[in-house]
Amino acid sequence: MELTAHTLLLPLVLAALLHTTTATVDDATRGLNGGLSLRMVPSPGWNSTIHVDDDGFLHLKEPVGHDTTALRPHVRFLPGKYNVVTTVGTGHGRRTYTLAMEMTSSLTWMQCAPIQHPFQQVPPPFHPRTSPSFRHLAPTNRLCSPPGHNVCRFHVTPIHTGGVHASGVLGDETLSFTGSTPAVFPTVIIGCAHSSTGFDSHRVLAGVLGLGKTYPSLVPVLLQRHGLHRFSYCLFVPRSANRHGFLRFGNDIPVDTRRMKSTRILYPEDSSYFVNLNGISIAETRLGGNLAEVFRRRQLADGKWHSGTVIDVGTSRSVMIEAAYSVLEQTLAEHGRRLLPVRRTSSGLCFRATHSHFSQLPTVTLHFEQDLVLTPNKLFVVREQDICLAVSPSQDITIIGAMQQVGTRFVYDLAASRVYFAPENCNDDTGEHD
Repeated sequence: MELTAHTLLLPLVLAALLHTTTATVDDATRGLNGGLSLRMVPSPGWNSTIHVDDDGFLHLKEPVGHDTTALRPHVRFLPGKYNVVTTVGTGHGRRTYTLAMEMTSSLTWMQCAPIQHPFQQVPPPFHPRTSPSFRHLAPTNRLCSPPGHNVCRFHVTPIHTGGVHASGVLGDETLSFTGSTPAVFPTVIIGCAHSSTGFDSHRVLAGVLGLGKTYPSLVPVLLQRHGLHRFSYCLFVPRSANRHGFLRFGNDIPVDTRRMKSTRILYPEDSSYFVNLNGISIAETRLGGNLAEVFRRRQLADGKWHSGTVIDVGTSRSVMIEAAYSVLEQTLAEHGRRLLPVRRTSSGLCFRATHSHFSQLPTVTLHFEQDLVLTPNKLFVVREQDICLAVSPSQDITIIGAMQQVGTRFVYDLAASRVYFAPENCNDDTGEHD
């Protein structure tokens, strides 16, 4: 079977240096006390190419050599990934890597030697031959794609056009994490990628940590094996390079979901976190058209799935199915034209704005079963004199990305099939690392 993004959805990239003193799986289970927290860190780029000013908006700085006069989508430089650090392997092959959190796939994968056209990472790619705990999966395993080879191969395809492709071989390996309780998990299925395209490593990341809700994701490992059913994160804007947040499980989640809004998680057989988006409002005025039907996930005549809405911390900024995006952009342009000159880049909407205009930008409300309100600083980014919409059109699907989740606590309850959300100062749920 092919490991598509529809069948493998993972949300979170782990990043935190792991201690050498860790518990065994059984010891970690006894030490969980109903909860576990892993360190979560933003990708490199904050404070150098992106920062949050006193106005509360993200401000982008173009890379050196970029043509600042070109009409290009300013938001293309938004880093926006959140990560977790894990130690992979044992013995001489043991290495500590930073993996990007990804909720649209259930497979954890990383570059492995030998690799074609490698992307830059730190440290060098994992070499399974040097780790005595690495074992190839049998070529008859149901996860192998395509079947019939002498080794178990995999191929990951993205959930939307322009995403990441990766292929290689499947094996199981020991992964170690640090956090509230250091823990070692043997026989975790990982993909050793010998080829990949479209992955932005920020010159550091080694691959993806799969946190979808189906096997072989790390989520079932941490939740089902230990009698837990919830995980949570609160994405923060880093004010300094030595701050980390937390990916929390079970009783380590510091909120009461009875006081939060929620919506149902759809399609339990799919690893992605699909939700039902019924419509959109701008400045408390509901957009026209049958957007509920536009957002509805459906199967086409060729058997492929189209549209639907997912929540994914691994997508930097939101994308929206094209028919709905056109209505959103047109309405925002009409609203902004009363206040500001409008500029259209090659793939987005921008306003020529000063700080005095920021407070006049509208809020956008996403109508799930209960509403999620996006303030202007979650919709727009600033570059020089322009403020630009940080949402892009998509031919395939709608994804609520990381930028639109900043400053909101999300709790995924897999037993109840619900995701809960509420505004929170996420910087209050951070720690300091060396």
